Amino acid sequence: MIFPVKVPYQVTPDMTKYQGAAYNSEPEPMYLTQKKQEMDRFGDQIISSLPSASTSISTVCSFLERKDLGLKELALLFEEDIAILKNGILEAISFCFPSGFIPSQKVGMNFFDMHLPVADGERLRSASEKVTALISKEGSMFRRFVWTVTALPGLSQHPSLVRPIPAGIDDLYFRTETQTTVGLGNDVCLFFVKVDMQPLELVWADSEKRQTILASINSMSEATLTYKNLHQIKTLLNR
Repeated sequence: MIFPVKVPYQVTPDMTKYQGAAYNSEPEPMYLTQKKQEMDRFGDQIISSLPSASTSISTVCSFLERKDLGLKELALLFEEDIAILKNGILEAISFCFPSGFIPSQKVGMNFFDMHLPVADGERLRSASEKVTALISKEGSMFRRFVWTVTALPGLSQHPSLVRPIPAGIDDLYFRTETQTTVGLGNDVCLFFVKVDMQPLELVWADSEKRQTILASINSMSEATLTYKNLHQIKTLLNR
């Protein structure tokens, strides 16, 4: 499992060029089972598209060398969550494991507007046009990582889910997202998000990682702590 924690904590467009596999070609059944469960539970809240998305979805299917599929069928090919952008606009999304937001509410937005709620995200938003151009270029691939600590044990962090009150380290989880973009040409970008969850106690056993996580959380602003639901967790970890 990746460990992308940095000190001090910053929200930046820290994408790096990438040349590996964009997604796992042999998805773990556990991810696909949970995707189906989340689709049944949240439906159109987590899988949605614009009427104009059919052309972009066909472009994605061609890239994957698959016959034309609907968005739900397409999403169930991967353990990763997916989104499709056209000319920088989010045309289609299937985020079964969202990180605290309702995916359907982002459809139709550009990169800047999608990230408006992100606390201390000025640098990320100011790079919106540049990022959009880079990730949409045909043949381009980029990768970025996001992490947090959460009391919700499941892959989904949908905002309607009640977050348990943690009593100790063994009630917490280390959550990471591996975000990979693939430029398909004609200003279409395919966006993959692989979510990994691990009991925090497994990471906490490594003293260097423990100190890095603690230092990063302690460097966060009040706005970021609120956005990431980390106030109570910060207090617990500093005991």
